[in-house]
Amino acid sequence: MTRAAGRSNIRARVVHAIRFALVSALLLAIPAPHRKPVGSSEPPPIDKVRDLLQRPSVQFSGQDVNGMWRLTDASGGNVGTITRTLPIARDIVGYRGPSEAMILLDNELQIVAVHLLSSDDTAEHVEAVQANPAFFAQFVGWRWGGGGSESRIDGVSGATLTSLAIAQGVIKRIGGQRPSLVFPDDVTDEERSESIADDDDVSELLRSGPYSDSVIGYQGPTELLLKVGSDDRVEKLAIRKSFDNEPYVDYVRTERGFWKRFTGRTLADLSTMDPAAEGIEGVSGATMTSLAVADTIVAASSGIIRQRTESHDKSTSAMVRWTIVDWITVAMILAITILSRWGAFQSPVGRRAWLVAVVLVIGFWTGNLMSMALLAGWSAHGIAWRLAPGLASMAAVAFLVPPMKKANPYCNHLCPHGALQQLVKPSARSRRRIRLSPRVIPWLKMIPGVTLVAAYVAVVFVPTIDLASWEPFHAYLFRIASRSSLGFAIVTLVASAFIPMGYCRLGCPTGRLIDYIRLTATSDRIRRADIVAISLLMMAWGVQFWRES
Repeated sequence: MTRAAGRSNIRARVVHAIRFALVSALLLAIPAPHRKPVGSSEPPPIDKVRDLLQRPSVQFSGQDVNGMWRLTDASGGNVGTITRTLPIARDIVGYRGPSEAMILLDNELQIVAVHLLSSDDTAEHVEAVQANPAFFAQFVGWRWGGGGSESRIDGVSGATLTSLAIAQGVIKRIGGQRPSLVFPDDVTDEERSESIADDDDVSELLRSGPYSDSVIGYQGPTELLLKVGSDDRVEKLAIRKSFDNEPYVDYVRTERGFWKRFTGRTLADLSTMDPAAEGIEGVSGATMTSLAVADTIVAASSGIIRQRTESHDKSTSAMVRWTIVDWITVAMILAITILSRWGAFQSPVGRRAWLVAVVLVIGFWTGNLMSMALLAGWSAHGIAWRLAPGLASMAAVAFLVPPMKKANPYCNHLCPHGALQQLVKPSARSRRRIRLSPRVIPWLKMIPGVTLVAAYVAVVFVPTIDLASWEPFHAYLFRIASRSSLGFAIVTLVASAFIPMGYCRLGCPTGRLIDYIRLTATSDRIRRADIVAISLLMMAWGVQFWRES
C-alpha cells in the first residue's frame, strides 16, 4: 500500500467514524412518546377497576407510601388494593416502547387480576396481548415480594416481546419488600441517624412491619426497628409503633432483660427461634404484648432472610431471558461465518437452501427482523436486550458490522424479505424481467432515503407515530399482522419478481440506513446524505429545546 493510499484509508475511517457518530446522535435524539406523566398520586381509572372487580360501588379510600390505593365497598369494608406498573417499570421496553398495567391485589397482597392500561408498543402487538386472557391469568395468585419469574411466563404468540415486557413490569412492581397496610411508613433519615453512626457504613436499620403486621398482641400488632450489623447479628431492637395499650407497650419498651434475649443473635438464629422452647417469659404486666413482640422478632427475621434469598436468586439467575428462539437466531448469525469459509454461498444449491432457511426460521418463526419501528422505539426507550437477546444480537450485526468490516451481513444473508426477493428474482434472460430506464433509476433510488428522512421527521414531531406500517417486515409476524402489512409485503415481492431485488434496491429505508453507515472505498468523501443528516440532527435538537423551554 502506498503512503497516499494509507492516508486515504485513515481519512476514510475517520470520516466514517464521524458519520457513524452522527447517526448515533440522530437515534439518541429521537424522543419518547409524550404520554401524560404518571405520578405516584394518580390512581388508575376507577371505572376500569370496577369492571375488573365487577363491583360498581367500589371506591378509592386513599393511597399509602408504597403507591398503592385501598379499595372499599359501599359499607366501607376493605376489598383489596390496586397499583400501577408505571413509573417504576418505565425502563422496561418491548418491541417499540413501555407498557403500563394495573395490578389488583386482595387483602393478603396476592394478585387477583392484571389489566393493561396503555402501551407505546406497536398496535398489532398490543391488540394481540389484550385479546389473550390466558396471558393475564398467569399472574393470578402471585404474592407481593414473592412474585414470579418471566422465565416461566408464556408470552403471547406473535407478540412475545410486548407480552414479556408487560410481565417484567408486573414482576418489577411487586418485587422487593412486601408493603404493610398497617405500618406503611418507611424508615426515616432521622431514625437512621439516631441508630447508626455516621462512620458506620455496614449496619442496616430494618423494620418488622412488612413481615409481621399480622402478629397480634393484646389489642393489635407492634412494629419494631432492628439494627443489624455486618455479621448479620441484631445489635439493637426497639419498638417503633404499636396498636397495643400504651402502658403495656411501655413496660416492654423499658424491660432491658427481655431485649437481651434477642440481641447479639443472628437473623438466621432468630428466624428459627421458638420463644416458648427457650423459656422466654412475658414481661410482667404485659405478657400478651411482650410475647407478641417475641413472635414479631421471629417473623421479621424469617421474612428478612426470605426476601434476601429471593432477591439474591433473582440477581444471580440469568440476567438475560434466553429461549430457543434466541439461541436459534444467534446460531444463524454465527453460521454465516462458517458457511462463508466453506464456500457454501458460492454453490447455487447451498445458497438457495440458506435463503429458504432464513425465510422460514428468522422470518416466520422468530420474527427477528430489523425495521424503522424497532430502531425508533429502542432509540427512544432503550434496547430490550434482556427480554430479546436474539433480536438484540441481530440489531448488533445489522448496525455494528457494516461500519467496521465493509460488509452488510444482515441485508445480504439474514433479512427474510431480502431472501424471498432473491428466491423470486428473474434471471438475466427471463421474459418477466423488467429493465428500467437509466433515466428513471436514479429517481427511484431516492425513494428509500426520502422515506427514511420522512420517517425521522415524523417520529421527532409525532413520537407516538407507528412506523411499522411504513415497511413490509411486520407481515412476517403473520399471526398478528394487519391486512395492510400483508398486502404491502405481497406487493413488494410481486414487484421484485419482475424487477430484481426491487424493494431492497428501490424501496427499503432500513437497508438505506445500513448502507449509509457501511464503510466503503469512498467513505472519505462528504456526501449529500451527510448534509441531510446534519440538518436532521439540528432539527431534532431544535425541537427538543423548544419542548423543554
